[in-house]
Amino acid sequence: MKYLLVILFLAYSLVVLAQDATRGIVLDATSNEVLIGANVFSKSNWKVGASTDINGEFLVKNLEKGDTLIVSYIGYQEKEVVFNGEKYLTILLHTSVKNMAEVTVTAEKLVAEEFTYKKIKRLDIYLNPSAKADPLLATNSLPSSTTLDESANISFRGSSPDETGIFFNNVPLYDAVRFSQLNGIGTFGIFNTAIVDEMLVFPGNPPLEYGNTTSGLIAIKTTEEIPKEKIRTATVSLASYGFLISQKLNNSQALTAFSNYQPAAIIKAFNSDALQEIEDFSSIDLGISYLNVINENTIFKAFNYTLLEGYDFNYKAPTLNTTFEQRKKRNFTIINIRKQLGKSELSFNNNISFTNTQFNYADTDIELNYFDGFTSANYKYSTSKLSFKTGAAFDYREQHFDGTFYIYEYAEGPGYPTTSSTNTSELLRPEVYGFLTYFINDKWTIGGGLRKNLVTDNQSNFLSSQVSSKYQISTNSSLTFAIGNYHRYDFSESEKNLLNESKQVSIDYNLKNDYMNITASLFGKESITKGIKNELAGIELFLKSKLINKLTGQISYSLIDGISRENNGLEYPNKYDLDYFIRGNLEWRINANWTINSTFSFRQGNYHQPLIGSTYNTNLEVYEPEYAALTNQTRLPHYGIIDISISRIIPIKENLNIICFGTVNNILDKENIRTYQYNFDYTERNNSLFSQRTVYFGAVINF
Repeated sequence: MKYLLVILFLAYSLVVLAQDATRGIVLDATSNEVLIGANVFSKSNWKVGASTDINGEFLVKNLEKGDTLIVSYIGYQEKEVVFNGEKYLTILLHTSVKNMAEVTVTAEKLVAEEFTYKKIKRLDIYLNPSAKADPLLATNSLPSSTTLDESANISFRGSSPDETGIFFNNVPLYDAVRFSQLNGIGTFGIFNTAIVDEMLVFPGNPPLEYGNTTSGLIAIKTTEEIPKEKIRTATVSLASYGFLISQKLNNSQALTAFSNYQPAAIIKAFNSDALQEIEDFSSIDLGISYLNVINENTIFKAFNYTLLEGYDFNYKAPTLNTTFEQRKKRNFTIINIRKQLGKSELSFNNNISFTNTQFNYADTDIELNYFDGFTSANYKYSTSKLSFKTGAAFDYREQHFDGTFYIYEYAEGPGYPTTSSTNTSELLRPEVYGFLTYFINDKWTIGGGLRKNLVTDNQSNFLSSQVSSKYQISTNSSLTFAIGNYHRYDFSESEKNLLNESKQVSIDYNLKNDYMNITASLFGKESITKGIKNELAGIELFLKSKLINKLTGQISYSLIDGISRENNGLEYPNKYDLDYFIRGNLEWRINANWTINSTFSFRQGNYHQPLIGSTYNTNLEVYEPEYAALTNQTRLPHYGIIDISISRIIPIKENLNIICFGTVNNILDKENIRTYQYNFDYTERNNSLFSQRTVYFGAVINF
C-alpha cells in the first residue's frame, strides 16, 4: 500500500554532474529491495535533497564535505549519513522496530511461476499510461495482447477473450469487466489497483494449477502485508469519485475498504461530441478485504465485492433507432486459507458469486442470472531442488436465461416478430491435477503437469497436459520453451455443453538489464472453439530502452498468421490474422514532480463481410441484407491511435500529497471504424467508430 504515496511521482533525478554532487541507492537492509520514493535531504539545508527514483537511486547536488544526509522512508528507521565526498552511496534502511507479537508469513508462490512470461506489480500498473490505473487494461500494452476492441476483455496471441482465464486470489472469476457492452467507450476491469500486490501473466500455455482455460491466463493476488499505519486515498475525476482506507487492526490483522461512484454527466459535458452515443451510465461498488496472519505458518484472507452498474446508449439498426438499457448487479465472496507445514503447504480457496443482468431495447427484454461456486484443496511440497503441487477443484456454474428477443437480426423494432425462451444450463467441473518443477542446476529448470476431469453427466473425458523448460543463459537473459494441450467447457444451448480444446507450443527469449529490456517470442496453436478449428502461428518482438537521460521509450511488434476451418471444409482468414500490430510508449520525466507520457497503437483493420446487396421481404416488409461469404472477407481501414497524458505530484506535508493527472485519448481524433451501419433499404452506409478524442482529468489525494 505504500506505493500509493508515489504514484506517478517516480522520476529520474537531474543527472548533470557537479563537483559537489553525489549519487546513491537506498535499499531494504534485509531483502536488498530498492526503496522507491525515499527522501534524502541535507540536515543543514532541507532545500538540498531528492527522492529516490524507480530504481531506488538518487542524485543530491550542492553538498559540501562533512554535510549530514537524512534518509527516511515510511515504515523504516530514519538514518543519518555523513557525506565525505563519495561519488556513490549505498544506504541500507531497517524497518521500524515492531512489536514481538507481530507475525509475517511467507508469500505464496506458483509452482509454475518460473515459467511466467510477465510479472506485473502494482507500481507497474500505475506507471503504465495506457492502463488508466486498471490491472486488466495494463495487460493490453504487452506485445502478446491481441485485443481488437479497446476493451478489458483480454485476448492473447490471437485467441478469443473467452479462452483467457482470470483468477483472483486463486479462484476463477468470469465476466471480470464492467460496462462490457458499452459502445464507443473503453471498458474496465472490476479490480481496484490499490489492493493488487502483483499479477502473473501467461499469454500461452497456462499453468495447469488453474483449470478451464485454454489460452492466456491472468492471476491476480492481493497484498498480504499488514500496513504499518493507516492509509487513506480519495480520488476525484470527471467520471469517478472514490475512497479507500486500509488500517491495521492489531499486530496480525488488517482491514481494507474501498468504494467508487462513476456518473456520466460531467465527463459527457466535457466530451459531448465523442460520447454523443452514450446517453447515460453509472456504477457504484464496495469492496472489503480482511487479512489475518494467524501465526507465522497460517494466513486467512476474505474478500467481498459488490457492484451495481447500468448504462444507456443509442442503439441503431436499419429498422430501429432507440435506447439500449443494461443493468447489472454482482456480488462475489472469496475466502483463502493457507498453512505451512515445514516444507509442505496446505491451501483452500473458495468463492461464491451471483450476477443478475438485464438488457432492454424496443421489444427485447432479456434477464440473465448466474451463480458460480468454486472450492479447491491443494497440497504443495518444496525443496531447493523441486516443487510439487497437487489438488482437487470443484467448479459449478449455473446460467438461467429468460427473455424475449427478435427472430431476425435485420428486422428489429415494433411489429417485427419476436420469440421467447426460458432455460437453465449447468456446468459441473470436478478436476484433479498435479504439477512438478525441478531445478536441474543454476541454468536449467523443467516442469510438467497433468489435469484430469472427473466425468459427470453430458461431459466428455479429457486429460490436459503440459511440459515447460527454462534455460538461464546469463544473469540477465533466459529462454523458455513450453508445449501443452488444454481443455475448457462453455455453456451451450444444447443439452451437452461444448468442450473446447487447444494445443500450443511457444519459445520465449528475454533479456533485461539496467539499460534495456528485449523479448522475442515464437508461438503456434491449434484450437477447436464452438466447432471451428483455428490454426495460428505468430511472432512477437519487444524493446524498451532509455533513449536519453529523462526519456524512456518502448515499442513492440506482433504478427499472426491465422486460418479458421469449419466442419464442412469451409476455410477463411481468422479474426486475429494480422500482418502487424505495433504498440509504443514514450515517457518523459521532466523532474521529480512532472511526467509526460505518449502511447500509440497501430494495426490492420478488423475483418468484416461486406454488403453485396439486399432483397425486399414482402412478408416482413423489410429489406434483408446479403453479405459476402466468409471466404471473401475484406478489411476495415487501418486502426491507429495516439494518447497523451501528463501528471504532477504536489507534496503538501509529510502525510499529505495530491497527484493531479490529465489525459487526451486519441489526440488526433482519428476515425477508427468499428463497423458499418446502414439505413432501412441499405442504400446508405455510415461509420460506427471506436473511441474519439476524449479529455479526462482528476486528482488522487493521499493522506
